[in-house]
This record gives sequence, C-alpha cells and structure tokens, in this order.
Amino acid sequence: MIKKTFFFAVALACMTGCKAFDKSIRPIPFTDVKLTNGFWKERMQTELDVTVPFSVEHGAPAVERFRRCAEFLAGHETELPQTHRFISSDLYKVMEGVAYSLMLRPNEKLETWMDNTISLIAASQKEDGYLYISHICGNPNPDEMGEKPYSYVIHSHELYNMGHLYEAAVAYFAATGKRQLLDVAEKSAKHINKVFFEGDPNYNDGKPVNQAPGHEEIELALCKMYRCTGEKLYLEMARKFLEIRGVTFVPDGEGVNHPQYAQQHLPVKEQREAVGHCVRAIYLYTGMAQVDAITGKADYTEALDAIWEDLVSSRIHITGGLGADRRVEGFGEKYSLPNKEAYDETCAACANVFWNNAMFLAEGDAKYWDIAEISLFNNALAGISLSGDRFFYVNPLEADGEYKFNHGHAGRAEWFGCACCPPNISRLILQTPGYMYSHTDKDIYVTLYAGNEVVVPLRKCKVQIAQQTNYPQDGNVSMTLNPSRETAFALRLRIPTWCRTEEFMPGNLYTFCDKAESGYRICVNGTEVEAPIEKGFAVIDRTWKTGDVVKLELKMPSRHVVADERVKEDAKCHAVTQGPLVYCEETVNEETYTIPYYTWANKGDNSKMRVWISDTTTEEE
Repeated sequence: MIKKTFFFAVALACMTGCKAFDKSIRPIPFTDVKLTNGFWKERMQTELDVTVPFSVEHGAPAVERFRRCAEFLAGHETELPQTHRFISSDLYKVMEGVAYSLMLRPNEKLETWMDNTISLIAASQKEDGYLYISHICGNPNPDEMGEKPYSYVIHSHELYNMGHLYEAAVAYFAATGKRQLLDVAEKSAKHINKVFFEGDPNYNDGKPVNQAPGHEEIELALCKMYRCTGEKLYLEMARKFLEIRGVTFVPDGEGVNHPQYAQQHLPVKEQREAVGHCVRAIYLYTGMAQVDAITGKADYTEALDAIWEDLVSSRIHITGGLGADRRVEGFGEKYSLPNKEAYDETCAACANVFWNNAMFLAEGDAKYWDIAEISLFNNALAGISLSGDRFFYVNPLEADGEYKFNHGHAGRAEWFGCACCPPNISRLILQTPGYMYSHTDKDIYVTLYAGNEVVVPLRKCKVQIAQQTNYPQDGNVSMTLNPSRETAFALRLRIPTWCRTEEFMPGNLYTFCDKAESGYRICVNGTEVEAPIEKGFAVIDRTWKTGDVVKLELKMPSRHVVADERVKEDAKCHAVTQGPLVYCEETVNEETYTIPYYTWANKGDNSKMRVWISDTTTEEE
C-alpha cells in the first residue's frame, strides 16, 4: 500500500492552482496544518461534528437515484429515478467534503457510506462511460436536458455533474488510496473526450460535439484529474474546453441562451469583463488560472488580470459577494450593487476564494488574498449558521424579515431543492487550513492568520512554526519559528489592504471616510524591525535560528466605509468594518444588535438586517 502521506501530497496538488513539486509558490496541505485554538479551530470542530454528517443525511435522495439507476441497468424492475439535472452534483460535493473530513479525522461509518455510494455510482455508469441518470433511464425533461445525451449541452449540466464527480474522486483517492470512484471518473473523462473531440457513432451522429458546457466546472476538475493521475489527456481536454468557448458555439437568445450568460460571447482570451452567471464565470476563471499554472504559460493571464480588475473596481459587494442581478444569478452592470435585492450566492463566494487563491499562487501578490479573505470571512461564512446545520443560498446586504429572499425563506433554511451551496461552503471550510501558508525553496508566505502549528519544508531546512492569535477578533499575531538548522530565508507576512491603505479592499470601490490609527508593527525577538512591502507582503529576510519570535500587530480599529459615488444604492450611507470583518445592524424581536455580518440570522427567525446605514439615521440617533 502506498503511504498515506503520498495521497495527502496528491490532495495538495489537486486543490491548488500550481504545480506540486517545482520552484513556484506552493501551499502547505491542509492536512499538515494543525489548528490549535481560536476562530478556525472552532469552525472546523463544528464542520466535522455537525455539518459533514448532516450533509450526508441530506444526500439520501440523490443516493436513492443511483440505486434505482443501477437496478434499471441491471434489468431489474424498479421505480424510475426522479428526473433531475444536477442533484447528482450536490451529492458529489458532499462526497468531496466527506473525503476531506476523513483526511482530518478517520471515521469508519463515513468511509463505509462512501464505499457503498461509490458502488452504486459505478453500477449506474454505462459501459461506454456515460453517466447521467435521466438519459440512462430514459426519463429526461427534454426542455432542460435535450431529447438525447449531449443534445442540449448549454443547459443539461451533464458535464457540470461530471466535473464535481471528478473532484470527489480525486479527493477520495487522496484520502484513502481507493480507486473505484477514480476509475469511474477516468472512464467518464475518456468517454467525454471521444464524444466531444473525436466523434463516437453512438452520440451526435458520430460527429464531435465540440461545444463547451453551459455551466463551467469540468475545466478545473480536469486539471485536478491531471495532477492526480499524470494523464496528459485530461489537461489537454481542459485546454480544449477553454479554447472552444465562444468559438465553436455562440448562443443567440435570452436567459440561459444569452451569449454572456455562460461566458460564451467571446473567446476566453478576449474577455475583459466579468459578465453572466457568477458561479459559472468564476469556475471558468479558476480553470483558466489552473491551466496557466500547470503549463507554465501565460495564455490567459491578460484576460484574467483585466477581468479581476473589472470585478474588484465595480462589481463586488463590500462583503466580498458576487452577483448583483438575482434574475440571472449574475453580475450586473458596473456599479450596480443593490442591497436588499442582491443575490450574492454562497457558491459564488466560495468560488471567489478558489479563484483568488489560484491567482495568488500564480503571481505571488497578496491583493488576491485580500479579496479572498473578505469573501471568506463575510459572504462565504454567512452562508452557514454558527450551529453548522442551517444555510443561506442568497446573501443580501439588507433584509426586512418578511421578503423570502432565501429560496422561499426569510431566514436560514435547513436545505434546498437546489443544494449546491451547503456542500460548497462545507468543502471550503475543510480546506481552509491549506490557505494559511505557502512557500518556495527559500520563502515562506503567511496568507491567513490563525492559531496553528505547521512545518514548512524549504530547500535547506524544515521550519516549524507555532502561531498564536485571536484573529480576526484582533490583529495580534505571535509566531515562534524553529528551523531545523540556522538558515537564511524570507518570511513574508501578508499586510491586508485595510491595514496599510485608506481602502477596505483592493479596487478603490470602498474607502474609509474616518480618521483612525491604522497600520502595522513587526517585532523580531522583541525588537521592532522595518520590513519592506513587496506585493502586499512585509518581507523579513534574515538568518533564522531556533526560538526566534515574530510578533505582528495589525491595527484593527472600527472604521466607517463609503462606497464609490457611482454606486447609487449606497449614496449617503456608510458601512462599519473592523479588520476583514464587515458589520451589520440586526433587529431580532425588537432588540437591535451590531454583530459581524457572517453571524446574522443566528439569534432567531426572520430578523431584520442592514449593512449600509443611512448617514441621516446616524445623525438622528
């Protein structure tokens, strides 16, 4: 049996946007970062104790569909599975989360559930590799899925489902070394390659489909498959799906058939603005960044940089949320950022973290994690209750306690008919320790502060780091470094935009309107040091020895923020922030509280909430 440490290394390569073993910036696997106390320790405990088993319980209807499909393929009499486009993808995300949880804490019951579910999935796959229950069992909804397999790629979610299957397969292989789900995934990928790029007589009259999926996901998943298996075909498939988008097929219609909805209006290299459905777009950009990182090329860098600048300067909410236009779950026009009507899907915030992390690993610029952190601590974490078993699909910046903004709920929901968001935030939380450190041969990057212990492998030595902090409740961070031998290297500490400029986040969309003591201070072994800022990191380059202590003070006063005057919805209003946290005003049972935005709707049902406070209201109070 191959050592489990190998599988963890594979997991590292799969979940990041960089090569696993080269001179690029590479993160420390989440399995190698031991949380010791504080914010993330508490969240992880809730995730493992509550959210993961809760998600498994709610995955039962999707598992039942596979049971019925397997029975159907075996020729047994059975009730046909429920017709559904994407419920399988929700299950695959649950399974991915379970795989990550097993890396952190073995659980025989969960592993047995995984093995049983995987057996049903394998038994539901056609011999040629096709795996989409409604078409296999002959009960599709033609308006949503097409009459035949791959006949309505723009909307069927056939490839989207497979992308999430691939991610789950790679994660479970990394966790256990078991290949059954990975074999299903590889069989599927080779089938899709034949049908879409070579031609298969059993599909599309034998002609290559040669069309990019309406919902992106398979592109980034194929990158993970490549890193896991080393099979160059999967990387080439990812690149092909990117290259044909907006080239071989450009839709002409409205809704899901609008050319911008699924980013099919232009070839990806020519795109310069964030448009269309948010989750689809950000998954696309993540795939582009990953292909660039793997190949070592910059084929998509110009497009990605322009899109990122467009997004952070005109299309992102102060909570890091994406999706101003709830009609299409997408980006609105520049500076159109409504509050009560905002969509800001939890999945979009998760995707925003994935994308910005990939951009950071490719370019080494802290600005990407400045955005990722705000999305993570605000919009993403708002998507799950403090108890770990209630969820937001939609994350507005204002609520009146009556409007049922959350897919039929005026507050949090136990689950959703379209349950993409709960397992997405779950799998994100499980991976969060892996966002805390990264390194090159001679540099250590600290990107996310938390109480933890880790060993960073540099070329000349290994460096054990013990970090103590209450971040984000305060900005005091202490790190004790113990290199295996006295060695020179650079420790790079991310100094967030909100701490060193008059902006809350990069992009100049949200700026501070008050005066406060901001800034930061760094001491090494009790002596204050001047550390030059490079790409948003304070760089301490010295010869380190066992027992060296670095103390970082990120000043974190409460600040008032105003939006760019072109954001009409926030005119004559201000928001309150402290460090990376955005605060809101919440009224529950006639009691009004000021708490962090991510904690709202935990005190009772149907509470009232607002992030942006009228300046007139403040003056009257």
